[in-house]
Amino acid sequence: MVLTHGIRSAKNDAIILIAAGMLAHNGFNVLLYDIRNHGESDKDNGRVAAGNKEYKDVLGAWDYLVKVKGFSPDRVGLYAISLGAGTSLMAFGQEPQVAALYVDSPFLNLPEIIKAELARNNYPTLLWTPATLMARLSGENLLAQDPANAINNDNGRPIYVVHGTADTRVSVNQTYELESLAKTGGANVIV
Repeated sequence: MVLTHGIRSAKNDAIILIAAGMLAHNGFNVLLYDIRNHGESDKDNGRVAAGNKEYKDVLGAWDYLVKVKGFSPDRVGLYAISLGAGTSLMAFGQEPQVAALYVDSPFLNLPEIIKAELARNNYPTLLWTPATLMARLSGENLLAQDPANAINNDNGRPIYVVHGTADTRVSVNQTYELESLAKTGGANVIV
């Protein structure tokens, strides 16, 4: 299992380490790593790209297990939390050989997430469009990838989703939207 942490976190955060310990205790091999601009990873610009660059880190970790360590692709899944969850949805949608995906508190609708982050930081939500344009001018296209591609490209692969209703960072409505999309498209999603 490739385990991906959340925003402003790292591979040595207690939340991801608890999951890694439980998986390892139950016979899973686990790979912990830091996504870009977090923990011990490279700091290219110090900014989070809402998964739009970080999904390549997830795929790099998956590639390492498959191409370097020799694990069969059908035996390598993804486990992720929050930012890592939305990022892993993007990666899952890009790589059809990832066996399974387990996400905790994922995001699906990036414009809603951007608006929520603006509100959380006491900025008017109407700034979401100018904010994405400014980010693009600085080299960050926050809308380049669509986490919904995981649902549209699941091809029967299982996606497991959990999300607490008390989450103050990523609204549980993101998971409800994911669940609705999955039902409409007939995706193999368990919420």
